Amino acid sequence: MSGRVLALVHGVRPEWREAVLGTLLPAFRNRAFSVEIRDVEDGPLPDPAGFDVVCVTGSPDSAYDESLPWLRPELTYLEDAIARGVPILGVCFGSQILARALGGSVAPSARPEHGFTTVDTTRPDLVEAGPWMEYHHDTVSVSGVAEVVARNDAGVQAYVSGPHLGVQFHPEITPDVFRAWREGFTSPRSGIDDGKVDTKGIVADIENSSADAEARCDRLVERFLAHAGVRVPAAG
Repeated sequence: MSGRVLALVHGVRPEWREAVLGTLLPAFRNRAFSVEIRDVEDGPLPDPAGFDVVCVTGSPDSAYDESLPWLRPELTYLEDAIARGVPILGVCFGSQILARALGGSVAPSARPEHGFTTVDTTRPDLVEAGPWMEYHHDTVSVSGVAEVVARNDAGVQAYVSGPHLGVQFHPEITPDVFRAWREGFTSPRSGIDDGKVDTKGIVADIENSSADAEARCDRLVERFLAHAGVRVPAAG
């Protein structure tokens, strides 16, 4: 019997929805979880109680932009999942909207990050030091119900609250994920800040570190599931 993961994406063209999940997809599937991918822009989401995990992924938009028609419904959905005890893994934008659902806040970062970096972690058994891929322009302030477990000079990098885990970085990064950020979003604002960052250098770093990055993502998923108390289904 397989477990179930709901992966939420944000304004991603259908042909890019698997790609944008990167190494998160095999990390769950290799543990016998089925992964249902839903775009929050497509309307009502399924009952979170029907899933073992909700995984909230990235977006070029901001988690404080109340002009986004899907933002408030997604916040309400995550608040419901939290109230019902469904573990949530939030990645980048996903960690930011999760922080809001937990009572925290999100604001523009004084120090946007682009590229691989390491983090200072108080829970290396859950979130290791990296290096992790960063690509963000916003930052979170967590509420009293959350515990920061990793940070760097740019701000909070990971936090936990009960079974939930938010990470500011992108553990799922692959060359295809980076291409999906460029070509896959329907938002008028691309996920890639060409002209502002060393895109060629970042792409080269991603290509040169793919195997190590995939292994780190796999370990993060394994540790998140253990932290959240999610039973890993027996394969086969």
